[in-house]
Amino acid sequence: MTTAKPAPPFRVLFSRDQILRRCAELARALQADLLRSGTGSPPVLVAVIEGARPFARQLQRLLPGNLPVHEVRAASYGGGTMSSGQVTVTGADRVPSRGRDVVLLEDIVDTGRTIATLQRYFLAHGVASCRVATLLSKPSRRVERVDLDHVGFEIPDEFVLGFGMDLDGRYRELGDVVVYDAEVERAFVRAGAAAGG
Repeated sequence: MTTAKPAPPFRVLFSRDQILRRCAELARALQADLLRSGTGSPPVLVAVIEGARPFARQLQRLLPGNLPVHEVRAASYGGGTMSSGQVTVTGADRVPSRGRDVVLLEDIVDTGRTIATLQRYFLAHGVASCRVATLLSKPSRRVERVDLDHVGFEIPDEFVLGFGMDLDGRYRELGDVVVYDAEVERAFVRAGAAAGG
């Protein structure tokens, strides 16, 4: 059995328990929304990977019907904490979406470019509807107007990690959502180096 790798003591914004409780609330709200105004057939769940996988898994467990989660990749960050402004999407053409209610599942919506790009794609390809459920929303960073149907938490303009979200592949496995602090990370690395050397 492997143990979790120690992580820097970043400030916790939302604990795993808070996140799981909110996911349950979102699943109930989404189900009610689809029953009220959907096509009546099971929705197509589309997760934006890698970050939205944990959020998508939670909703998949909580929604009836054991629905599959289709994955698309949308990249706009490259190798840093700021969006490049250019969104590249792959995998959307493999999602069986025509005439269906599509639910896009995101870890975080900040500039809005990724979700807007995906919504335009699916709406142009004949879906019945295209809803958005996101764990986090960062409205202060919005540059493109998007309608978010179901939002877990609204957050200030801070770079967050954990519960699927990462920085260059680091900290994605954290159960909590934490605020990244480069100085906290540096101090943690220095302390580890001193202890090991």
